[in-house]
Amino acid sequence: MALMMLAAFGATAQKKEIHFVAINDIHACMDRSAALGGVIDSLRALYPKLMVLSAGDNRTGDPVSDMYMEPSRPITEVMNEFGVAASTIGNHEFDNHISGFRAQIGYSKFPYLCCNTRFPDSMNVKVDPYKIFDVDGVKVGVIGVVQVNTQRGYPDCHIDNCRGVTFTEPQTAIDKYVDVVRKQCDIEILLSHNGCDNDSISAKRFPQLDVIMGGHTHKLLPENDIVNGVLITQSINKMKYCYHVTVVVEDGKVVSKKSQQINVDNSRQRNEKIAAMVKKFADDNPVLSEVLCRNLKPINSYMKLGSLMADGQRYGCGTKVALQNGGGVRFSNFDNDKFTVMDILKLDPFGNIMFVYKLKGTEIIEALKSFRKNDAGMEGYVSGCRYEMTVDAADTVKVLDIKVFNEKGKPLRPNKTYTVAVNSYTASILPVLKRKEYKDTHKVSSDCIRAYLKNEGSVDYSNAVRTVVKKK
Repeated sequence: MALMMLAAFGATAQKKEIHFVAINDIHACMDRSAALGGVIDSLRALYPKLMVLSAGDNRTGDPVSDMYMEPSRPITEVMNEFGVAASTIGNHEFDNHISGFRAQIGYSKFPYLCCNTRFPDSMNVKVDPYKIFDVDGVKVGVIGVVQVNTQRGYPDCHIDNCRGVTFTEPQTAIDKYVDVVRKQCDIEILLSHNGCDNDSISAKRFPQLDVIMGGHTHKLLPENDIVNGVLITQSINKMKYCYHVTVVVEDGKVVSKKSQQINVDNSRQRNEKIAAMVKKFADDNPVLSEVLCRNLKPINSYMKLGSLMADGQRYGCGTKVALQNGGGVRFSNFDNDKFTVMDILKLDPFGNIMFVYKLKGTEIIEALKSFRKNDAGMEGYVSGCRYEMTVDAADTVKVLDIKVFNEKGKPLRPNKTYTVAVNSYTASILPVLKRKEYKDTHKVSSDCIRAYLKNEGSVDYSNAVRTVVKKK
């Protein structure tokens, strides 16, 4: 009898290692997908029960996927090949409206989980707040959450793309489900598209969580980043890195956890099936390789590329000024000696429509000041003018002073009316624009930029400094 009891105790106290790959903000990156597939294959060969989990923003950023006849299908097919177990919603999941997200879910062999969104039944969008998985006899509970912009009450997307969806403040929604899930599982994971700072707040508020796999702020967290006993990961974006997370469970309780950072570009293995898929998706749209113009010198900042975008928008709309939101400039360095259609669609992937306003100089100044508050702390970029801004060093969203000049270096005239081109997303986030009438050009921002570059033949933005921000 004693031996039987000892054996039973040994069985219940058996340790099990559960292995995960955490990815986030992959933004449809087709270029690295075969390499990331190789990383996952290598880990799965060692750990057959490996779970792959995504913290959202799976789509938008690579024209091979974005401009496919069924947008986002290519990256979703790649994720299916990764063997993704679940994903939360990112703000960019709404880039192609509710119908696009519904289609994205339809292509997926994995569920989308999000506890702070509610879709009306009429939308026919299947998203659960959480799911319990059985992994080698261990119960893994996964909750999803997406950021909500405190200024607007919805994620960082165009309001028209998510209209009708109800969003709850993330921490409030997590509080509703965290204990419910904890009672059903051995390991509790939060898939969070809510940013590093908010993930730290969640860890301090909800120590019953074991792991937070985060995203949205595109930061590379260190290995074994533990806050209040909760392990947190986040790995920049576009598949540059991923994390191998190991959680050890003994007698139904987590006894240890760790994270290993993996540089995907250093992977020696490729998933050849994924490589072939990517090639086929690219071959289906040969227009992406069309050369638009020469690039005479490398461009090395968001501001310079944002200036190029604003010049294209101004050219396409025939206005005196153009304003481009900083968050819409999707990469900061460009070293190629030519611009192709694919380059521009990677730089400006959102399909925003261009609007034209008639604004006084004072209203342009107001718009430029409000970018930092309404576009995640980023300044706007310009064409047809330049400006110098001073912000509070302790609170960089707070603008202390701004001076705006025309192309001749003279101060913008406060009462003069200027025609101003902005994309539809910018129009939706700046308060001054919400009060004004506008002309809908029905032109897509990236089309304006493409037409501008073709007209120019060659460009040099290496010294295009139009936005200067100082801290005080």
